Amino acid sequence: MKKILCYKNSKLGDYLITLPTIRLIKKNKDHKIYYLTVKSKFYKNLPQTLEKTKIVDEFIYFNNNLLDKLKLIFFLRKKKFDEFYYLQEKSNLFREFRDYFFFNLLKIKRINGFFLKQDDYLKNSETIQIAKRVNKNITNKDIDKLGNIERLLDKPIYNKNYITISIGGFSQPAIWNLNNWSILIKLILNRFNYKIIIVGTKYDEKKANFLSCLNKKKIINLCNKTNIDDLINIIKFSKYHITNDNGSMHIATLFKKKTICLFNNHDPIGKWYPINRNAIILRPKKGVNLINSYKVFYKLIQSI
Repeated sequence: MKKILCYKNSKLGDYLITLPTIRLIKKNKDHKIYYLTVKSKFYKNLPQTLEKTKIVDEFIYFNNNLLDKLKLIFFLRKKKFDEFYYLQEKSNLFREFRDYFFFNLLKIKRINGFFLKQDDYLKNSETIQIAKRVNKNITNKDIDKLGNIERLLDKPIYNKNYITISIGGFSQPAIWNLNNWSILIKLILNRFNYKIIIVGTKYDEKKANFLSCLNKKKIINLCNKTNIDDLINIIKFSKYHITNDNGSMHIATLFKKKTICLFNNHDPIGKWYPINRNAIILRPKKGVNLINSYKVFYKLIQSI
């Protein structure tokens, strides 16, 4: 049995984009995958299994300070890993050199993923580029298959027709504002006989409360009221998912769910795009709040 260590500083979305890569690494069922990431307020949301498919055998969390990193070196050395994969994004060369030095201290026989050429994000998203660190010849089609999870024949938590929306986001300086969401929700409720379920964290709860007041019978606010398994179930059984650039977008990708993704303009075009053929990407040159609510609604009508 090979013991393999993977490293990426991850919130939910960062973790889910590594899914094809982890499944590619774990070609042999006897391999044991350890996933190393920094402790944060989000780390407990990382799912070890998806639809009862085990992805990671064990998570290892650490605090990002000097003392904890020194302790981590000795802890990881004792594990005696056979292989290491660097899955961190390559946005900073100094950080990559620093990480390379750190992980070489672990005395792992084989270290992979450092100092590889960065591809154009217009050609290949971060999801695809990370997978190609493991196998440079893998096709995008095969990566797409690895990012797909077979749906369980379970029952929906909410046995009704609904659309999910996710109004939050942590990694971007701007997200779609409440006025835009209000207009879109009114348009949806006037046109369709669907309920709207708002999903998100405690940081989205107040905004979601405001939006739910538009129609308390048809809008369900589940922000800060779901665990990761519930969130996956709710998005899996939704008729459609509309979201900012956040982890819920990548949950929808697991099931190739029809999705509208609202992107800000601060990251390179294509970097965080989901590998979801059913996703519609809206990303204006001058920022996310230039996306018109009527345009989103029109895209929804065209594709639902």
